[in-house]
Amino acid sequence: MINKVRKTVLRNNMFERGDSVVVALSGGADSVSLLHVLISLSKELDLKVYAAHLNHNIRGEEALRDENFCTDLCEKLNVRLYVKSVDIPSLSRERGESEELCGRNCRYEFLDEVARDINGKIATAHTLSDSEETMLYNISRGSGLHGLISIPYKRQNIVRPLLDVSREEVEAYIAENNLSYVEDSTNLSLDACKRNRIRHRVLPPLKDLNEGFHENFSRLRSMLISTDNFMENTALSALNCAKCEFGLKGEELKKLHEAVLMRAICLWLDESGALYEHKHIEFISKMLESPGAVVLPKGRAVTYNHGLLRICEKSNHSIFSEIPFVSDCVIHYNGKEYSYTENKFDFEINKKLANCALDCDKIPHDAVLRTRREGDTFSPLYRNVTKKLRKLQNELSIPTDLRDVSLLIASGSKVLWAEHIGVSQDVSVSKSTKRAVIPSVRKGV
Repeated sequence: MINKVRKTVLRNNMFERGDSVVVALSGGADSVSLLHVLISLSKELDLKVYAAHLNHNIRGEEALRDENFCTDLCEKLNVRLYVKSVDIPSLSRERGESEELCGRNCRYEFLDEVARDINGKIATAHTLSDSEETMLYNISRGSGLHGLISIPYKRQNIVRPLLDVSREEVEAYIAENNLSYVEDSTNLSLDACKRNRIRHRVLPPLKDLNEGFHENFSRLRSMLISTDNFMENTALSALNCAKCEFGLKGEELKKLHEAVLMRAICLWLDESGALYEHKHIEFISKMLESPGAVVLPKGRAVTYNHGLLRICEKSNHSIFSEIPFVSDCVIHYNGKEYSYTENKFDFEINKKLANCALDCDKIPHDAVLRTRREGDTFSPLYRNVTKKLRKLQNELSIPTDLRDVSLLIASGSKVLWAEHIGVSQDVSVSKSTKRAVIPSVRKGV
């Protein structure tokens, strides 16, 4: 088993020499064997091994027994153990979560704390058998390709060295090395969680059908990982081609194969932190055929209009009050930071900034910061025309939900600078400009 773990660690580049790693130690056979194996490999891999145990206080005396067992084990193995006790039953009610979900979240929060303390990685004892159970569970929930991989070898700072080792191999390793462990009584209960039903009722018949079940599953998982990596890279490249200032270009998305399109939409939503289900992805992909909107959880929506696919936030912006414009000011509005910095300006040196800079000497004294109003006009750079701001925003395909919440600098009805458009010809810089204001807009501030 040590050889198999060594191969898994090296093939997936789980550690670098000198790394620190904390083992998530429950006291069960899987985590005990993981701790023992990593200690055995620590000199060869140049690892500093730690352990962490979270007492969930769910199983009363049994939970305390587990904590004491982990303490004694780590003393024998000369491993530093981090321990934390959390009243999961009470906390789960407070958070409105199931005890299982609350326990999992708290466990990873604790492991993250320890990983930061040791400046290292987290090793969990997920095995090949766990991966099999997770795949079957995900299939029952209607998973796609990515979900069939079930448990990745690495995720951020989390590694899973036992992921090529079956539960039977763990039990053999425990016996060979005369290791003690504790048994979680809930693992035997079919009512404790759905995963137990898969472990005790679904997997045994599958193993009876073919004694090479573990090897066959491992081979399938390798093929799925390879295919998923290809899909991820292809979709990411397609997504980058479709991106524009306000969202995604529909014409670029329509060129994609359905499978690539669905993955690209998932990646896009993930980047924004949006919550979604598979049905939302299907609705969004079909929406490319005609304008519409798909409502997402937590007050978000995806809209498709004028060939643009974009994510709209729930309208929660405050009304912006008109204020006098002064240079070197910073404004926070609608989740953005607007800064207007005054600098000395040399046209020859700053040609790249010429299209976004306002000549200080051309800015009227009555200039104000505000949002758009009826009758506003704008003179685009180098076009020698004056247009209604609303018409220009329409020509530039600025999404309608942004038009009334975009800031601008104006003197009366004459707009001198507009967010998403830029500087007006009326205040543009020239070779004679000595001082200029450079607007900057940052999102998520």
